[in-house]
Amino acid sequence: MPITQYDALIFDMDGLIVDSEPVWWRVEQSFAHAHGIEWSEDRARSCVGKGLEHVISTMREQLGLTISVEEGVRLLQRDFVARQAEIHLKPGCEELVGAARARGMRLAVASSSPTHLIHAVLDQVAMRHSFDILMSGVDVPEPKPAPDIFLRTAERLGAPPRQCVVLEDSIAGVRAGVAAQMRVIAVPEDEPQRFARLTPHVVDNLHEASSLLGLTDQSQ
Repeated sequence: MPITQYDALIFDMDGLIVDSEPVWWRVEQSFAHAHGIEWSEDRARSCVGKGLEHVISTMREQLGLTISVEEGVRLLQRDFVARQAEIHLKPGCEELVGAARARGMRLAVASSSPTHLIHAVLDQVAMRHSFDILMSGVDVPEPKPAPDIFLRTAERLGAPPRQCVVLEDSIAGVRAGVAAQMRVIAVPEDEPQRFARLTPHVVDNLHEASSLLGLTDQSQ
């Protein structure tokens, strides 16, 4: 069933707008190796969408990383920026955003990344000025899966939560959108059945998300 009667779209960034999760994986793996710890793909996946502080805290608590959270986050951010050229738009993103803007929708990015990284990534793919609001999880009390970032984004957009649709690729982000009482479209990279337990709207890609939103017709 298509999603109708909404005023605003709220996009996650990493793994949703841009194909950056493989880059983060390489950055985290290199960081862990440099500090003498083993960072598994399962642990990395469990941290997706929860912010870099959570990544470093997990490394400290579970693997014995000895540097501070603040220093770990700084190093991860530095190494990610160094790989910025490896980041590309996810297929269908430009078309979806363009169609939504053409219909006068209010658009926002709500990412767990700090503001300077949001700006850097969106500048890299020439999408920064396509959104009305750029919201960082650093600026709210609790990170995803808490609903704080989406509720604050809706407030800044001037849209009631029930009139917002969230687009997310992570379990933490989907949980946050549901907790904010917003409709959520999940665009997972794997294990779609896990997402189907949280939202009825699970798609394979942003082309399908655009069709579900009534912005494009996939039959054409």
